[in-house]
Amino acid sequence: MPPTQSSAPASLPPSQPSAPASPPPTISSSPAPILSPVVASAPAPGPPGLPNVIKILAKAGSCSTFIKLLQITHEVGEITSLLNNSNSITMFVPSDGAFLNLKTGTLNSFSDQRKAELVKFHILPSYFSLSQFQTASNPVQTQAGGTTNREFPINIATNGTAVNITTGIVNASLTSTIYTDSQLAIYQVDKVLLPLKFFVKPLPPAPAPEPSKPKKDDPSSDSSSVNVVPSGATSLLPHTFQGMVYPGCFFFFSVCFVYMS
Repeated sequence: MPPTQSSAPASLPPSQPSAPASPPPTISSSPAPILSPVVASAPAPGPPGLPNVIKILAKAGSCSTFIKLLQITHEVGEITSLLNNSNSITMFVPSDGAFLNLKTGTLNSFSDQRKAELVKFHILPSYFSLSQFQTASNPVQTQAGGTTNREFPINIATNGTAVNITTGIVNASLTSTIYTDSQLAIYQVDKVLLPLKFFVKPLPPAPAPEPSKPKKDDPSSDSSSVNVVPSGATSLLPHTFQGMVYPGCFFFFSVCFVYMS
């Protein structure tokens, strides 16, 4: 058989120049470390937030009436402002049962101003721990005002661990501690603290002293009609008169004797 000739390969069209291939990535011998995502540094922790009085009372329970008073009188904002200004306060919170024990219609008979004063009357402008009540100086001033002229005084007395509060209208006792820290103390009391000023009128101010009236003129003491003469001068008048009269008479008789002679 004739030898088989291999066919020549078909010629390929000239290839277009192509971009040089990128070199294969270099694989390191050790695996690359995993980088954590970049996180902005958090600011340094500031002071703890102010205590939320409404949340504290709501968590304690049986304080809904006092919570409503705080809200409708806007005194909760005043409390927050005091705490924000680093002021220390103590609160006495009556239970809901204490408000129910009031005479019917007592709370509704108060004006808005008196309701605000009632809330302030339950707040002391300083911090008292249970042990500090033993050294309280009576009368104790409340946030409602002064302690003189039957305004808003309270007296605090202790007997062992018992703490009693007297307003002049009611006598209340501390029943439990709701919350306490170094700035705020909240205690529950068994009665609503009613101010003396709501039921007893303040004493009237002392009258101003009347100006002294001028005394009527006494005719016997009129210096214009009476000549005050010293006793020594008065006793000399007769002698002086005699000294003037006797020499005159002697002169007169002497003249008459010469004339007749």
